[in-house]
This record gives sequence, structure tokens and C-alpha cells, in this order.
Amino acid sequence: AGGWSPLDSDHYQWLQVDFGSRKQVSAIATQGRYSSSDWTTRYRLLYSDTGRNWKPYHQDGNIWAFSGNSNSESAVRHELQQGIVAHFLRLVPLDWSEEGRIGLRIEVYGCSYWADVINFDGQGVISYRFKMKKMKIIKDVIALRFKTSESEGVILHGEGQQGDYITLELRKAKLLLQINLGSNQYGSILGHTSVTTGSLLDDNHWHSVVIERYRRNVNFTLDRHIQHFRTNGEFDHLDLDYELSFGGMPYSGKPVGGGKKNFKGCMESINYNGDNITDLARRKKLDTSGFRNLTFSCVETHSFPVFFNATSFLQLPGRANHNTVSVGFQFRTWNPDGLLLFSNLDDGTLEISLEDGKIGVHINVTKATKTNRVDISSGEFEQMHPNKHTHEFQG
Repeated sequence: AGGWSPLDSDHYQWLQVDFGSRKQVSAIATQGRYSSSDWTTRYRLLYSDTGRNWKPYHQDGNIWAFSGNSNSESAVRHELQQGIVAHFLRLVPLDWSEEGRIGLRIEVYGCSYWADVINFDGQGVISYRFKMKKMKIIKDVIALRFKTSESEGVILHGEGQQGDYITLELRKAKLLLQINLGSNQYGSILGHTSVTTGSLLDDNHWHSVVIERYRRNVNFTLDRHIQHFRTNGEFDHLDLDYELSFGGMPYSGKPVGGGKKNFKGCMESINYNGDNITDLARRKKLDTSGFRNLTFSCVETHSFPVFFNATSFLQLPGRANHNTVSVGFQFRTWNPDGLLLFSNLDDGTLEISLEDGKIGVHINVTKATKTNRVDISSGEFEQMHPNKHTHEFQG
């Protein structure tokens, strides 16, 4: 056939590549279909570990559109400024030849990728014990990658008897770093410093984190976006006792961590000051006794998000001769208005919609009409559990 050319040339087509395992992708080249008038002039890249949950390639802070071909023979190659790691790659044509239709030949450049992965079940914690009982640390370099569908959870924590601590956690799907190099008992020196970065990090995609500290100077990097700050107070050493824990608070933790959830998801390539934490855990050099079932592979979630644009919708078959309608879902959006769900009933209709940033539930039946409105917070997942039979609503 001389290349890929779908039956229909429209914006609902894509070409998907399965690498067989995760690969580091560094460049892509395209050509049109051989000896034809079919080529792709502009396209986007999506990538995934599972083939279900897709992430668009970003560059310069935007979802990137690549320039393609102007004929069927010349190859156009693009180096990826932000290298990606993916099991699956999907190319989505945006524009194509005016003389013909969508046509494509592609070549992907990269190399093998391997990393130690640990699946955190929300219960287990990995304890990295220091060689000395007390550590007076002037310089730290902490690096790891994580992915999760949870919006809350402690990623790492360490503390000392003098009141020093460092905590990295997810809070409302943002990354929060808290560090204290010391405060005095009179309250004239307060060392607590708190910095937040990122948003919607519970998207079940991989995110990379690097924390570099020298004395009071800190570089806090999330997915290559760097924040530089200086810690509060006058002290420049981080005094920690016994251990640094990954995946949650240590079991002997002080009340400073009370009520915090453990991390649930996957981490890989965990490094602390030159030590490969994931490799040490694999070789049973660290305490992992809190895990019910420690696995060194990423257990994928059974649910995954679906993106809806202004014209798309999902239609499901109904259930005739039932007097109960029960449906549950999570959603998040930045838009204040939009139809979330609509269903015809035997004796009326059910409608759930966003109206000025509030949830509106409208149940219209032959004998009665009931409307509820519930305030929500934009940007975070909301739980929907409407029940027509009892006319109850939770949000």
C-alpha cells in the first residue's frame, strides 16, 4: 500500500505504534504515502504506558503540533526537546494534503528504557536507615518519578528530634514540599518553609521530581519546571534521626504527620544522595516489612479517565422495565457550564449539569419534578451518585 492511509480522512483518525515494552523516544520522522498525493502536513503525538490512558506531547508549555510533509517523498524529522518514555505512541493527523488524503510513513528513534519500579499499596513504607543515628546534612539531592490516580499521599518524609523535617506529599493533586532546618525555642527563628508546585498530578501519568538543596538554597523541579527558593530561618543543616521513609510516614512518626495518607501508586528511579533506593529495596537491603505484597512492577488501575470536548459524548444502552436508575462517576473540569448526564426514563427524564460552577440535578417525572443544586470546587475530581428511585443525591 506504500504507507498508512485510513479509509476516511477526518480528525478522528490515528496511527498507533506498540513498542512491546517501555522505550525512551527521542525523535520522529514522517513521509507521505509512497508515490501518491497523500501526506500529513500537521500532527500531534500522544503516548501511553497502557494503551488506554493517553498523554499529549508538550513543548514550550503547550500541547505541541508538529509540522509534517509537503509531498509524498521527503522525510521530515523532529528531535523531541522533551524526551518521552512510552510503551505506546499514537500519531493524530491534524491537517493533510489538499490534493489527496491522509497518508503516512513514520520512523521512531530512541533506545531501550529500564528502571526499578515499586508499587505502593497505600499501606507499605520503605525505610532508608542512615548509617549513623543522627545525620547533620548540608547537601541533599533527591530524585524520583511517580504516577498515581490519588490526589493525597506522602511521598517521602524524614524528621529529627530537634524539630527539623522534610516532607514531600501530594495535597489536592498538587506537590507540596515542606522543609524545616530548625527553629529556636523562643520563637524568634522560625524555619518552616512550604512550597507548592504543579496541579492535577493524579492523572496516572509519570511525573519526575528532583529536590536539590545546598544549605538554605533549594531547587525544586517538577517535570523540568524549576522553582528556586531559600528556606526560612538562619540554620543551614538538616538534622534527621534514624531514617528517611518513602511512601508514607514512618510508624514511629511524631504527631507532625498525623492523619496523612500514605502514597498509593508507582514510583521508579528513587535516588537519595547517590543511593538507588529502588535497587536497594529489590535486593532486600531496606526495611519493607510494612508491605502486604511488595511488587516491583506497576499495577495498573482498572479505571481510566476519558476526555470530552465540546461535541463528544458517550452513549450507553438503557435498562427497560426497571424502576431504579443508579449511576456513579467522577469528573473534573475548569468549565462552569456543561451537560454531564442525560437519560430518558419511562415516566420522564433525568439530567445532571453544571450551571455557573454548581451541580444541577433535574428529575422530571409525570407526577413530580425535583431539582437539586450542589456547590462544587473546580479542578478536582467530584463524586456523583444520583439515584432516581429514592430522589437522593450526593456530590
